[in-house]
Amino acid sequence: MANNIQPDRLASSGLNQGIESPRLHISFGWFLLLATAYVLPGLIGHDPWKQDETYVFDILYQMLSRHDWIVPHLAGEPFMEKPPLYYWLGAALARIFSGLLPLYDGARLATGVFMAITFLFAGLTARHAWGTGHGRYAVLVLMSCFGLLYESHIMITDVPMLAGFSIASYGFILSRARPLAAGIWLGVGVGVGFLGKGVLVPGAVGVTALLLPLLFQNWRSKTYARSLGVAFVVALPWLLIWPIALYLRDPHQFYVWFWLNNVGRYLGFSVAELGANNEPWFWPETLLWFAFPASLLALASVWQRRHEIRRSAPLQLGLVSFGVYLTVLLTSASARTSYGLPMLAALALLAAPQAATLPAALSRWLDWGARLFFGTLAALFWGVWGSMIATGHAPHWTFLTRVLPADFVMPFLPLAVGVAAVATLVWLAAWYGLPRLQERAIVSFVAGLTLCWLLFATLWLPWLDNAKSYRSVFVAMQPNLPVQHNCVASIGLGESERGMLDYFLGVQTLRREIHPDIDCDVVLVEGSADTPPGLPGPAWHQAWQGGRPGDNKEHFWLFVR
Repeated sequence: MANNIQPDRLASSGLNQGIESPRLHISFGWFLLLATAYVLPGLIGHDPWKQDETYVFDILYQMLSRHDWIVPHLAGEPFMEKPPLYYWLGAALARIFSGLLPLYDGARLATGVFMAITFLFAGLTARHAWGTGHGRYAVLVLMSCFGLLYESHIMITDVPMLAGFSIASYGFILSRARPLAAGIWLGVGVGVGFLGKGVLVPGAVGVTALLLPLLFQNWRSKTYARSLGVAFVVALPWLLIWPIALYLRDPHQFYVWFWLNNVGRYLGFSVAELGANNEPWFWPETLLWFAFPASLLALASVWQRRHEIRRSAPLQLGLVSFGVYLTVLLTSASARTSYGLPMLAALALLAAPQAATLPAALSRWLDWGARLFFGTLAALFWGVWGSMIATGHAPHWTFLTRVLPADFVMPFLPLAVGVAAVATLVWLAAWYGLPRLQERAIVSFVAGLTLCWLLFATLWLPWLDNAKSYRSVFVAMQPNLPVQHNCVASIGLGESERGMLDYFLGVQTLRREIHPDIDCDVVLVEGSADTPPGLPGPAWHQAWQGGRPGDNKEHFWLFVR
């Protein structure tokens, strides 16, 4: 499980005091196994989930159906919230693996690709910054973040934003010595971030590029300037080709994308219409759990190396890029937790040298704390699953049945159970080698977190899928939908619901919100179960009502004339 190492160069500076010697590092093979076990579970085997997956999948499904790669569509309407990079890759992978996987599972592999890119470039950045071995530490720190766990396994356009930021960070770290390579990677990173999410990453990277030489002597060189010049040239095709094609195709949709969904979301004039309002304490409160434990390791690392900040380019890059990105988020009128993913890459760079230099006593306590915490969670996953298999129903625990259907009958899936059992045994066997690792605390934390996610994505996956998928609700509605109808109008139907109605039933509704005078003989209404709507008129009757299993708030009513 481990490789012999030479004493760390930091030992001479006192930063490695308290570490028993000789120590071992996690081997590349075990590290790769851990990273693979983190990334793969949850990528396949379930329907698109509410919130993001449902509309993201329908957009790329529409691309496959319409062969329109310029203007994204959701349920038949242009949907210009994000650029199309994730949709392009997701649609391509869905088509490539269509003979083996459902389209949505193939599309979700795009997230795995972007996460592999993120880990690769986060590791390369830290390795170049701090030396051999530190690339693994940076990836481990990134994997340890609670905020990354769910987002890194679903269809969401924020993942290419994170990948682009990681690539750009590698370009920055090379920029003082290798201008051509640095410029290429910096430009590609900006381009990937832009085509994945919009102007957020290019804006943050651009401000970082300007602030570094203004604040620190290290970055005031012709080599750095040449790196930025190359990056500008490399980034131009990424920044121009799709926006120009969009403008030439439909100037109004270009306006909706650029002005409303980028500028408007930041300044606030479109937030009332588009949603995701930023509250004053949203980011300070979110970062407490979202960036844990990377934020604590980064703080400790910066504090121990505070006297080196004026000389250390990696510290300067990590601090400035994190500070710039956080400032952008704090001043934006729009906020969602997933917007903060690039900050985790900056924290991983700062925290990497600290991962293996914790005092031995602290590392030992953190290791055993992680074993106890995640071991208890793993036992809970196994126990609840075993109880459901034995009794045919979920435990009557409010914290579970509030979000998951209590009447769900858990199926026994041999492959999933086998994978979960093997993973649990490997985790238990790894206890033997953990005390000999120099980075035992972070490895123990990531191993426990990975095990719990794997159990969640194998043993509990059918239960979660039943709660978060729209398949059952729309399949139940289908027999009540008249075979002959001129059109289906909708009232209050959200993006997720319209996307899944289109995919599962092939029904694209005409929204009353934008077609107030439309005269359809079928109306689908979404609202709160506590406030059912009245009949649209005297000639109408209610043909059906229902909702997702376990969801007591969101409800649907089907009216037919």
